[in-house]
Amino acid sequence: MLACYPLAATQENWLHETLVALIQLVHQKLDASQAIPETQQRWRALLDVVINNPHKRLLIPLRGVRDRLFAYKREVANLSNGERAQIFGVLESQNQIVNLLADAEPISSIEQDFPLVNTRARELFEFCYGKLTDLEVRERQYAIVFNAIPDKICPFCGIERLMNPEETAQDQDHYLAKSIYPFAAANMRNLVPMCRVCNRDYKKDIDVIRDDQGNRRTAFDPYNCQPVTVELNNSAMDSGSGRPIPSWQIEFQPSSNEAETWDNVFSIRKRYKRDVLDNSFDRWMRGFAKKCERDRVRGLIQQEFNDAEVRVVLANYQQDKEDSPAIGGDFLEPKAFKFLLSEFDEGNERIIRMIRDAVVGIDLGEVA
Repeated sequence: MLACYPLAATQENWLHETLVALIQLVHQKLDASQAIPETQQRWRALLDVVINNPHKRLLIPLRGVRDRLFAYKREVANLSNGERAQIFGVLESQNQIVNLLADAEPISSIEQDFPLVNTRARELFEFCYGKLTDLEVRERQYAIVFNAIPDKICPFCGIERLMNPEETAQDQDHYLAKSIYPFAAANMRNLVPMCRVCNRDYKKDIDVIRDDQGNRRTAFDPYNCQPVTVELNNSAMDSGSGRPIPSWQIEFQPSSNEAETWDNVFSIRKRYKRDVLDNSFDRWMRGFAKKCERDRVRGLIQQEFNDAEVRVVLANYQQDKEDSPAIGGDFLEPKAFKFLLSEFDEGNERIIRMIRDAVVGIDLGEVA
């Protein structure tokens, strides 16, 4: 990831916490052989035990939550105390978001051992996830996230913009897929805003903590991570005579398993190369040549410049781009010019010739 979200965006987690407390209370009553009539009166009584704040009045009329909790209760009623304890242990495990992302918590599920309970749990938690919208919790979460990101660009890709809250509802992905980790479906710590391209075209319902072969892997914690920088310095420019497009080598600093998971899930390297670098390199070079043309008119560049003076022009341009990078995919432009500067210093004749031609005024279309 290129930036982290503020942890404050996860703090309004009362609905998830109430669900967990309700399930724990239902298990306790069943373990004690206490009847749980499926009535509104009993629903209110359950809420009185687990929640004592203004949110209770919001939950009392939510019959959809009530009915799905009672449906869950019916599925676990005939299980043993030990089996219910096993299920609650999985609930707790699936919500160890930080440890799951760090491969410090084993992955657990009830889908195989208790498929009907899993279905009822998924229905309950996914329904409550939908209620987060009705209760405007997700809206408040997204406002915190949006206000904390200075350039309003998706930190999962660095390409697409984050939508203004006044414009439309931004996609908020289940980082741990709700189809695999249903007990975390309403946990704000597991809800992560991202651009629609990242969410709908790439993330989808991919399991971020297991690869395609089912092997465990670590993943960035979107609310507490060390953001990476992108480097292109190990790219290469061939020595041929065709259109001068580098063979891009995209690296992440610091290098980490989390960064490789990020790339695998969101196709970062592929998107940067295909959608930004290959498409934009000519435009960036034309922009550099245009700046040099203006500086020639201003008398700041002379056709008699030697290679050292040409290098100064390139270095200054790269530094200016780095000091004031564009937003969106063009954030890679200073990285590309940093690569060109490095190759210039390494004596790459093709790049030296290409840069000299841009600086002193030869049409880049004529560069061979």
